[in-house]
Amino acid sequence: QARATVAGLVTLVLLAFDPNILAHMRLVTTDLGLAAGAVLAGYTLWRFVRCPSWGRAVMAGAGLGLLLNTKFTALLFLPLFGAIMLLGAFRIWRHGPDKHSGKSWTVYLGGIFIIYPLMAFVVLWLGNGLQIGSMPEALPIVGQMGGMTVPLSDYLGQLLDIGNRLQVSTPSFLLGQYSDSGWWYYFPAAFLLKTPLPTLLLLAVALAHMIRSALGAGANRSDWFDLAALWLPAAGYFAIAMTTDINLGYRHLLPILPFLYVFIGAAVTHPVRWGERSRSPKTTYVAVVLLGWLVVASLWIYPHYLAFFNALAGGPDNGWKALVDSNIDWGQDLGRLADRLDNEGINSVWLSYFGEARPEYYGIDYRGLDSFTPRLMNPNARPYFPYNPAPGWYAISATTLQGVHFADHAQFAYFRDREPAAKVGYSIFLFEQPAQGKPVNLVLGNLQVDQLGADDYSQLGTNDVSLRWIDAGQALILPTDQKPLWLALGDQLVHPLLASYVTLDQNIATGDEGAYRLFQATSKPPDLEGDGQMLTLGEGRVAYRGSPQMSADNGTVQVLTVWSQFGEPQPLKMFVHVLDDGGQIVSQWDGLSVAWEGWRMGDLLFQVSGLSTADLPSGQYRVVAGLYDPESLQRWQEESGSDIMELGMITVP
Repeated sequence: QARATVAGLVTLVLLAFDPNILAHMRLVTTDLGLAAGAVLAGYTLWRFVRCPSWGRAVMAGAGLGLLLNTKFTALLFLPLFGAIMLLGAFRIWRHGPDKHSGKSWTVYLGGIFIIYPLMAFVVLWLGNGLQIGSMPEALPIVGQMGGMTVPLSDYLGQLLDIGNRLQVSTPSFLLGQYSDSGWWYYFPAAFLLKTPLPTLLLLAVALAHMIRSALGAGANRSDWFDLAALWLPAAGYFAIAMTTDINLGYRHLLPILPFLYVFIGAAVTHPVRWGERSRSPKTTYVAVVLLGWLVVASLWIYPHYLAFFNALAGGPDNGWKALVDSNIDWGQDLGRLADRLDNEGINSVWLSYFGEARPEYYGIDYRGLDSFTPRLMNPNARPYFPYNPAPGWYAISATTLQGVHFADHAQFAYFRDREPAAKVGYSIFLFEQPAQGKPVNLVLGNLQVDQLGADDYSQLGTNDVSLRWIDAGQALILPTDQKPLWLALGDQLVHPLLASYVTLDQNIATGDEGAYRLFQATSKPPDLEGDGQMLTLGEGRVAYRGSPQMSADNGTVQVLTVWSQFGEPQPLKMFVHVLDDGGQIVSQWDGLSVAWEGWRMGDLLFQVSGLSTADLPSGQYRVVAGLYDPESLQRWQEESGSDIMELGMITVP
């Protein structure tokens, strides 16, 4: 009894101070639930197999049901638990029941084949709200069950659909390598690098004692069955994990830890033989020292448990060089980034973030870079030039710094090779990029800045570049500040109605195979009187400055409108409507041929809109325009409340 108490305390310390378990205790994910469910199901099954009874069969089935409620991965334990049942049956057949059980084959077989699966089903069904429904017909494996009403139809449908989801490749990173199909040694490497060293040493001591016990033939059959009940789930699950191409993190190994820690607790309290001999004082001292080391390491890494790496990986400071994703970086430090920016007096950052949280929630003023998930940046308005980024502060998550989820893994190599100015909780890196040269404006027509060659970009003479993005065949943005103007055109020429507002002074560079042309340019804005008709929505302020061109010809109306930006950029779209005498819309155009992110304060926007009049009867028609929010569809308004600009009349012959 005393040894069992000590073994339990050793196991408790290993579990309570394991940084990987502590990390996932504070995350709303299924991985730790799977670990708890697995050890509960394994324990209740072990109790039944070792000493069968109807009550223990009920408890074992309930434990399995709870496990199956945690995650579909729990199904991997079914063949492993089946092996334990076979060992139990072999044990009874070979040696007869234990002296403590004395139960018949009837109880064992009835429990295994009837009570155990029945209770597991009932608990699983209860966990799914006693759901009953129709099986989906779209899944080919369902066959004749498609459309049939059955219990747990939602659970079964999602389970059968796993194959489709597994067909999507999962990018992985390990020790500087990238793969979409993983490595068989990913989880062994992760286990060695993220498991605390004292725990690894205790596991080595426990294995050594198990081997000594085996060589000395000192363990009885109950000891070996207990050992199998611990090692079959742990080793079997680990072996299955090594065959998968989903290499996302150490968290997938959490289910094996409770089994290993129970084994360590039992083994270090039975050091010479698994069976009868008393503990060695030397082993006790070693175990106490190693457990103390674990406690200190756990307290030291607080509160950054997820970023824990042992000395083999160079500690948490260097762990990102070996493993990323949920091994170190699950977006957990975004709130700490906000605090750090406030403390350092940094007002705004370029942000590449790995996670689901919203920077706005924490009050972070940011300009989005390519991230994962990719929602911080408009992919049609990419602001990052990888060879000489724009000046300012950069906050880059460890996973995006390694470029794991990007087609170009070297996207942030410019910063990856530099020492950061600071780290936020080991998962977000802060870099300061100085300005080089005088600021300029660069208008990109059907092109992204990262498509420019490094030598061509260097012709700008600076990294302090204010970008605008346009569809040159429909729109033009002209900055009104005094910065030099450059224009890079892709596969689209400037629309003829817009060409008079900009002069291309000199073709400075041409991309490979004529992919683009880079010009020095001079803006030639029209003479505009006053500030125009001001439209507002929230903090947005945009003025309509006129429609210098509007003509109907060959069944098409070409409308050129001019607008001024008086506020900060925000999402918007434009509409142009052709109205009949009754005010009904008979033709319309909606859109915006520039990226709103680049329409900066003071800029003039020239938008060409084409509307069809081919099906309209001859006559006079009104043309009106306005702005609206693309999400809420709320229109921008003048101070008077009007939300349309009168552009004039057209005649359809």
